[in-house]
Amino acid sequence: MHYTASRGFVLNTRSRGLPEGWYPSSAEGIRRFIRGIPDEKAGSGALAAMVPHAGWEFCGAIIAKAMRCMAENLNSIVILGGHNPPGGRLVRYDEDAWDFPTTRLYRDAEISDSVNSRVSDKYKLAGESSADNTVEVVLSMAAALLPEFQWAAWRLPSDERSLFFGAVLAETVKKSGKRVAVIGSTDLTHYGPNYDFMPGESRDDPRAWVKKRDYGILRSLANFDGIGALEAANKKLSACSAGGAVGAMEYARVLGARSGTILDYSTSSDLYPSSSFVAYGSIIWEIA
Repeated sequence: MHYTASRGFVLNTRSRGLPEGWYPSSAEGIRRFIRGIPDEKAGSGALAAMVPHAGWEFCGAIIAKAMRCMAENLNSIVILGGHNPPGGRLVRYDEDAWDFPTTRLYRDAEISDSVNSRVSDKYKLAGESSADNTVEVVLSMAAALLPEFQWAAWRLPSDERSLFFGAVLAETVKKSGKRVAVIGSTDLTHYGPNYDFMPGESRDDPRAWVKKRDYGILRSLANFDGIGALEAANKKLSACSAGGAVGAMEYARVLGARSGTILDYSTSSDLYPSSSFVAYGSIIWEIA
C-alpha cells in the first residue's frame, strides 16, 4: 500500500499477467476446468510440495492433485518459482494483492517482509514487474482450489542459496506461529530439437531415457538431497527451475517432514506426441 496526495492510501494490486492459453480467463472457465479433474487425494497434512508450471492443459491436474494434499486451515501459501539461473538475483513479489478470475488474494506482508530482510546478505533483491508462469500458473490454481489464504512469492536462483532460503523461510514461519504451505515449481527435462537437447545416448528411446533421468532428480528432492538436485538441473539439464523446488524441499526438512512422496510424472508428448517435449512431476512432503 502506498500514499498519494490525490487519492490517499492506494492498494498496490497485481493483475493477471499470462494470456488465456496458460489458464482460463474467467471464473466459470476455471470452475469448469477443475470440475473435469478427478478428485484424487493421495495424502494429507502436506506443508510443502513441488509441482510443474506449464499451462493447465498440460499439468493443471498434477498441480491440483498436489494441492489437495495440503494441510487444512492454512494461513498462507508461499510459491517459489524459478526461471532464474545460478548466481541470479532473488526476485520478490511486493504487491499488496493479486487479482485472479476467482478471487483477490492479499499478500502476507509479515512473512514476506521478514524473509526479505533476513536473506538480503545472501542475495541482491529485485522486484518482479513481468509476467512469469513459474509463480502465476501455480498461484492461480491455489486461488481457485483452496480456502481463503494470504500469499507470498519469490523466484529463486538455481543454486545452493535456495537451501539457505528454504531454511530462513521455515524459521520465519515457526516464529510467526502461522500455518504456511510452500510450493516450489519446476518443469523437468526439456527434450528434442525445439530445445537443442538430444544427446546421442538418448536416441534409441528418448522417452525412456528422459524418464530415467527425471526420476533421478525427483528422488533427490524427495530424499532431501538438494545438492544432488541442483547438480542434476544445472549440469544435466534435468530441470529448468530447481531453486524453487529445492527451497520448498528444505522448508519441509527444517520443519521435520518425512521423505517426500513422488505423486505424478508425465510429459507434454503424452497429450501431443512430438519429438520435442517437456516432462512434469510432483512431490509432496508431509509432516510426520
